[in-house]
Amino acid sequence: MKKRRLEYNRRARNASRLEDGQDSFLDVVSNLVGVLIILIMVAGARVQRTASAPRLSAESQASELAVDTKTIEERRAEKEYVAAVEELEKLSEEVRSRQQTTVETNERAETLKRQADLAELEYRRLVQLSAELDAALEGASRQKTAAEKEAFDLQSAIFEKEKRFADLQREKEALVAARPKAIVLENVPTPISQRVADGHEGFFCLKHGRLSHVPINEFQERVMLKFKGYRGDMTPREMQEKIGPVDNYVFNYDVELGARRDGDGTSYYFEFKYGECVPTSDLIGEPVDDALASRESVFCQRLLKYVREDTTITIFVYPDSYGYLNDVKRFLFSLGYMTALRPLPDGVPISLSPNGTASSTY
Repeated sequence: MKKRRLEYNRRARNASRLEDGQDSFLDVVSNLVGVLIILIMVAGARVQRTASAPRLSAESQASELAVDTKTIEERRAEKEYVAAVEELEKLSEEVRSRQQTTVETNERAETLKRQADLAELEYRRLVQLSAELDAALEGASRQKTAAEKEAFDLQSAIFEKEKRFADLQREKEALVAARPKAIVLENVPTPISQRVADGHEGFFCLKHGRLSHVPINEFQERVMLKFKGYRGDMTPREMQEKIGPVDNYVFNYDVELGARRDGDGTSYYFEFKYGECVPTSDLIGEPVDDALASRESVFCQRLLKYVREDTTITIFVYPDSYGYLNDVKRFLFSLGYMTALRPLPDGVPISLSPNGTASSTY
């Protein structure tokens, strides 16, 4: 900063000296021009006097030498006048050139001065910015130092915990090696086998290692609503209907419709004969591992709609999925549900009939 200021001051002094030197030169030129003007005026006056002098009379023409001498002096004065005029023109041209140079020099000096001022302002701004950056770096360095210390302490604590864990792991392995082998029996409590109360049962199917919800209760409710207000003739007749798909199952069922006369008049009735829950494809539902892994699974969402205190969950299971039964039963027990299992042979559909049997817990 100081060095630049010295350079700017030196430039200012040099510009001042240049201006002073130019002023002195202009003074000298002006003085010289003044002297030349005086000489020119004297020479002009002499020529005028010479030109206005009366001519020599015929009687004084005897002396031709004096006349020739005056003529020489007049020529000499004319030459000096012409030379002075030319010199004056040269000096005037030089003065104009110097003046133009002076103006350009002054303009250049003003431009340099403005550039120097701008450069100094930019330098000050950069100095201020550098100071701010230094302060920010210093603050960041302090924060980094504190963070490094905290990281070191945390790493030390982790090291101690890992060392303690390794010691405990070795102690556990030593105890396991020293303990005699035992047979572990897992007991999942199962209630005494009993019939499931009507209307308090939820149905799921376990097939191909996948769990799916079977909406039997919904199918029954739809059948009841469909024929609740039935009115027909006295001739009994059977009907085959279909509901669905619901939860990827279609319900095909048969009903008998008729009427009876009694003491109060004619009463109409319908009788459910048979129904089958047919899946829309072989791979419906979720894999057992996915169904039991999260409370957000479709299986859990359907399961939690049933009241666990008085609802039994019936699982229709096929031979290819017997290996998953313990996992499903353990999961249902953990949620507080009673469980009923209904094994089905391959190829046999899930069916309903008035002649069928109710599910039993076991």
